[in-house]
Amino acid sequence: MPSDSGIAMQQAQAEWLAGRPQAASALTRFGERALFREGWYRVGRNSYAWMVPNGSWGETNIGLIECNGQSVLVDTCWDVKFTEEMLRFADAIVRRSPIEYVINTHSDGDHCWGNQLFADKTIIASQACVRQMRHTQPGSLQALKMGARVMRRLPLFSLHRFGHYMSQMFQPYDFTGLRILEPGEAFRGEKVITVKGVEIVITEVGPGHTDGDSIVFVPSERVVYAGDILFVGVTPVMWSGPVEQLVAGLKRLLTLEADVIVPGHGSLATRADVQSVIDYWDFLQTALHRCFRIGMPLLRAARDVVLSPSFRTSPFAHWDSPERIVSNAHTLYRYWGASVASPPGKLGMMNLMRQQAGLAFELPEATPRAMRHF
Repeated sequence: MPSDSGIAMQQAQAEWLAGRPQAASALTRFGERALFREGWYRVGRNSYAWMVPNGSWGETNIGLIECNGQSVLVDTCWDVKFTEEMLRFADAIVRRSPIEYVINTHSDGDHCWGNQLFADKTIIASQACVRQMRHTQPGSLQALKMGARVMRRLPLFSLHRFGHYMSQMFQPYDFTGLRILEPGEAFRGEKVITVKGVEIVITEVGPGHTDGDSIVFVPSERVVYAGDILFVGVTPVMWSGPVEQLVAGLKRLLTLEADVIVPGHGSLATRADVQSVIDYWDFLQTALHRCFRIGMPLLRAARDVVLSPSFRTSPFAHWDSPERIVSNAHTLYRYWGASVASPPGKLGMMNLMRQQAGLAFELPEATPRAMRHF
């Protein structure tokens, strides 16, 4: 993770416009010290980013592009409450330039479950994103949130740890009454829209993080919204893979003539931050493949790698949620031919997260601490 001063410098490149008062946003949704101020930042002449510290679960960055009297929103939040809050602080912009388009960079709920507030607008995403959007239902997460509160009181088979981990993950969010609204316009490859003379290039770079990842580039503003192929100061996760495609998407970011890179989570990115995520994937697949070749089970491999001296002395060890290596190992092992679910069903995903929670409790210094401390 960049130093606090480094993060402050990155955010200082942008002008903070609106958000919660400084004192109210001194802590993240998980009670960590906020590394930067939450709120809307001007990242170009007419481009904005809603930045949420420190980029952990659901702490999602959002984009807004003002186009001569109309606006384009890039992603929505994990629930209606946070989507409405984000919009309230954008009021000065959207009153003069109402939102007419929404672009979803991918299908994870924390980037599209606020879509229902834009039922009368044009919503755009890749075809693969649309196909994957209903794989997880808000009702299922709300039920898991409630069930996790019960499990945290059951010290059997590590259920209490799993229950604590999941209940804390979902604690800030309210999934009741949510309904998934799929994009009405789907594309493959690349789609260029021109809104009131402003060209916006949407490029499909998935599968990688999910099946249908896209990045959104505004050439006239030299701003790119990277979605969740890029995390800064936060351990990335690869649900779909392959890793080669994910890395290719990151390298694509480096080829763009962009002055500002807005990640899906974490502080504003530099090119060095993009390279650091590429380095993480290179390190991880090399270390895990060594374990795979000798027949080591993936959970043991993930644990051995994350607790190894080479990892613990690397920059990656200081990123939020290092236990996500379990999910990443699952995807890598699947592509290497291991007999694991492809992709895991609901019960398989629950077991994967249970294993991830178990590893989290072996990493007590990692953030967010609320998820690994009773």
